[in-house]
Amino acid sequence: QATVTEESKPTTQASPLLFDLTSLQREANGKFGFSAKTTLSIAQSLYERHKALTYPRTDSRALPEDYVPVVKQTFEMLADSGMRHLAPHAATALKGNYVKPTKRVFDNAKVSDHFAIIPTLQAPSGLSDAEQKVYDLVVRRFMAVFFPSAEYQVTTRITVAAQHSFKTEGKVLVKPGWLAIYGKEAADEVADAKDGDKGQSLVPVQPGEKVKTQTVDPKGLKTRPPARYSEATLLGAMEGAGKTVEDDELREAMQEKGLGTPATRASIIEGLIAEKYMLREGREIIPTAKAFQLMTLLRGLEVEELTKAELTGEWEYKLAQMEQGKLQRSTFMAEIATMTERMVKKAKEYDRDTIPGDYATLHAPCPNCGGIVKENYRRFTCTGADGHSDGCGFSFGKSPAGRTFELAEVEQFLRDRKIGPLEGFRSKAGWPFTAEMVIKFDEETKNYKLEFDFGDDKKAEETGELVDFSAQESLGACPKCGGAVFEHGKNYVCEKSVPTGQQPTPSCDFKTGQIILQQPIERAQMHKLLETGKTDLLDKFVSMRTRRAFKAMLAWDAEAGKVNFEFAPSKFPPRKTTAKPAAATKTGAVRAASTGAAGTKAPAKKATGTKTATKTAKPKAPRATTAASGKLPSAELAAVIGAEPVARTEVIKKLWDYIKANNLQDAANKRAINADAKLLAVFGKPQVTMFELAGIAGKHLT
Repeated sequence: QATVTEESKPTTQASPLLFDLTSLQREANGKFGFSAKTTLSIAQSLYERHKALTYPRTDSRALPEDYVPVVKQTFEMLADSGMRHLAPHAATALKGNYVKPTKRVFDNAKVSDHFAIIPTLQAPSGLSDAEQKVYDLVVRRFMAVFFPSAEYQVTTRITVAAQHSFKTEGKVLVKPGWLAIYGKEAADEVADAKDGDKGQSLVPVQPGEKVKTQTVDPKGLKTRPPARYSEATLLGAMEGAGKTVEDDELREAMQEKGLGTPATRASIIEGLIAEKYMLREGREIIPTAKAFQLMTLLRGLEVEELTKAELTGEWEYKLAQMEQGKLQRSTFMAEIATMTERMVKKAKEYDRDTIPGDYATLHAPCPNCGGIVKENYRRFTCTGADGHSDGCGFSFGKSPAGRTFELAEVEQFLRDRKIGPLEGFRSKAGWPFTAEMVIKFDEETKNYKLEFDFGDDKKAEETGELVDFSAQESLGACPKCGGAVFEHGKNYVCEKSVPTGQQPTPSCDFKTGQIILQQPIERAQMHKLLETGKTDLLDKFVSMRTRRAFKAMLAWDAEAGKVNFEFAPSKFPPRKTTAKPAAATKTGAVRAASTGAAGTKAPAKKATGTKTATKTAKPKAPRATTAASGKLPSAELAAVIGAEPVARTEVIKKLWDYIKANNLQDAANKRAINADAKLLAVFGKPQVTMFELAGIAGKHLT
């Protein structure tokens, strides 16, 4: 028996802050797999082409303090828009008066050249699927920051059994708050809930109640290495690089700086990928052999400062000193020149194979002369019997086809003169592949060399050479003809599919690879396929089209007469969708046309005619006027931009055109605008900031 004590308390969770460019790129990568470059280009399109988002290349996550009226107008636009998945939440915020001037959202001290990314007053139309996804991300986050915090009930239970304490935690959503925008409901409101839908609730226990231990299930687990970077986590690491700096002054100088800027981080990542220092594998970012060689080179040259964030921190610190007049520019540039000269001199002192490093001496001898094989910067090479001479000339690269050898693999490779199949190779076009490698004697150079071995299965078929399977044990019966199946080259084949002593002329064509889409098929799995009709679920297949890993079973397809993929059933039921009547009519017409095309063409024309008639009978309704459509300027504003009705976004554009044409930006502070006689009537004061412009303009529109 065990005794139980527990504590239950409410907790809250506030929404994340508004997006800056880096946080938007991270969110889009995590949710949709968009690269940082793709997200930036989509956000730029939504800003420039659709006028639907504010300026995206920003590092601020706050809004100006005078932006409260504009935010309310944006909520009004969203509530009146046709975006059914967003409009109800905007209406809820307006009804509940959620928009309040809180410092968490409105803070001039946290606004630099540009404020956070938010939707504009322009309701977008004609967005692509990718643009709609990014727009929805921004709008949902924009609304979420003004909604109340989500409320949870958290229960911590301590169970004491056999003098050992076991901790159990339960967490149940009580009030969704801002999470309602993302489709969350309170636990007691979830209809037809399954396990886990209502959070982690615990079995009720009375105070002082004794509970019984039903089962004890020990599990042997292993620690996992840190996950590889995705673009989302790499962007976060670049943004927070200053936190890794140990020096207090340098860390302070790098605060809120990081490596690169929000506008340049995407191009830095793309540049490293283009130069083959990194590659994308699904959503993971993987360093290449070239990257490891570069790090070895920099360590060998003793210029490791190029690899550390402290260098950026030091430069930021000195730039701040220059700004305060404590350091001369000439002094700073002289230090840069000295550092550059030292690095260039170091690089000139070494040739490509003599970079210092902690290199290994192998136990396995050279296959050509029996000498000692040693590792250097780029290669494993023979150094003769004494280990210090030029040797016999045998050597091979440490990273063939982009895959770097482990030392244990090299020892096995030299000992057995073959290894594999090994994963992780890359073709020149960037495609991953799995292969065996062999060390073969080359008659031309009279030395041994490394080669990939993809098998030579067709040699016997083309030459008529007889294949002898007598030394092998059969894997099972051929599913086509009942003959025995053996290994042959890089395939599993039926004994009757190749010339043998018993049957010189092949009569069967069963053959399946030992490696399929990078997944090695072990003998045990092939035996299971022949015995039961399918393998276990295998998890290392890689799609040739998307380059993403997937799981599947191999199964014998009797109808097709070959081995095919079979996928495990989905854990999630298919989503129920209710088709709109108009969409259903359109789909019906298309289906009718498709069916007619298979027989005669008349029905297809009829279906098309019906579709056209439907369109003619129901003319498109005029677009409803929203808060973004067109407003009449006041007399004071009309004197500056004209008297015709105009959209809010056009008002700001025309005001800026007027300001720039009349050179009204303050010379000392470009964010300030000096009013002339016409603008004085609009502003009501001689000078305003650029952040006040939208709020003031809104008061002059009806």
